[in-house]
Amino acid sequence: MTEFTRIKLNPRDRRVRAALASPERFHAIIARATDGPATHDEATTSERSAASDQRTLWRFDASRQGRRKDSLYIVSAMTPSAEILTSELGIESENDFATCAYEPFLQRLETGQEWGFRLMANPTRSLPSGYKSVRGKREGLVRYDDQISWIETKASQNGFHMTVNRLERPEVIIRESAKVKFDRKSATVTLTKVVFEGILAIDNPERVRKALTEGIGRAKGYGYGLLTLIPLTRSQQGNDRE
Repeated sequence: MTEFTRIKLNPRDRRVRAALASPERFHAIIARATDGPATHDEATTSERSAASDQRTLWRFDASRQGRRKDSLYIVSAMTPSAEILTSELGIESENDFATCAYEPFLQRLETGQEWGFRLMANPTRSLPSGYKSVRGKREGLVRYDDQISWIETKASQNGFHMTVNRLERPEVIIRESAKVKFDRKSATVTLTKVVFEGILAIDNPERVRKALTEGIGRAKGYGYGLLTLIPLTRSQQGNDRE
């Protein structure tokens, strides 16, 4: 079983600000809230096994509307603990916590369908080490062209492609690109954060389902890799892109 959860958070709550200040802390909160055996005593043996095998994906989206609440999305093997998330992030009402089984939506995906998408990713590449059998160092991609090339490659690997507009360019934009630094134990971690938005067309539904539940790219534990789909508006559909 896979659950899709959307949580609305108050960006002015001190607990939310504290979590945002430390990706390591946010990661720990999500891990605690989605630790099936620890938070769901009623879980069956099979559910507990699935929870331990499936990686939890999550993404924090800041509101662009100023005073509106921010959104936290979670894809996990079991329903996240509302009690833990309320304690750690200050969920203000029951209406701010919505969760549902993901499978019915996943099974509706078909070849040729077009969807709007959003992905916050950590695009990287491996540099050659110069030695056989020695893994090269990974570096974040910071150039626009490299980031676009990365998402096009990942799209092909994960069963979709970006549709093409009237200028014969893929319909994808980079909403945000930045370096994120934080402390982990005695080391400083540096990640490249890139938010992609656009329109995709499904080529292989099974691969897309896998991408939606397993994520794309690296640093998934720190809120990267969660791909989400949204229906297109009427103005985005049909012949307006031809």
